[in-house]
Amino acid sequence: MATERHVIKTYLNDEEKARIDQLARQLRLSRSELLKRLLMNTKLPSARDFAAWQGIRDLLKVNADQARLGNLFKLALDEPLSADLLKKFDNLNRDIEATQKELKAAIGEIRMQLQPGKNLQDKS
Repeated sequence: MATERHVIKTYLNDEEKARIDQLARQLRLSRSELLKRLLMNTKLPSARDFAAWQGIRDLLKVNADQARLGNLFKLALDEPLSADLLKKFDNLNRDIEATQKELKAAIGEIRMQLQPGKNLQDKS
C-alpha cells in the first residue's frame, strides 16, 4: 500500500544525537515525533502537563474507589440493620456521592486547563 509519508535522513554527531535522544525521553516522545513538532512549531509537552495528567489519573482512581465503596454501602443497606445504623449509612453514602461530584469537577477543571475547548464527555 502506497503512503504519502517520506523518510528524511540527516547526519548528526554523537553530541547532537545524544541531545535529541535526551530531549525526546524528557518529553516522552519518539525522535520522529519530536522533530516533527519542532519543525511544525507545534506545542511540546511540559512537566506541568505530565503532572496534571497524572493528577487526573489519580483523581479518577479515587473516584472509582469511592464508587466501589458506595456500592458496598448500598449492599449493606439491603441487610437488616438498626435505624440508627441505617441513618449513618445513608449519611455516609451522601458524603461519598458529594465527594465523587467534587472529584469530577476537579478533573474537569484540570482538563480544561490542559485542553481548553474540550469537555469531560469528549473521548478524544
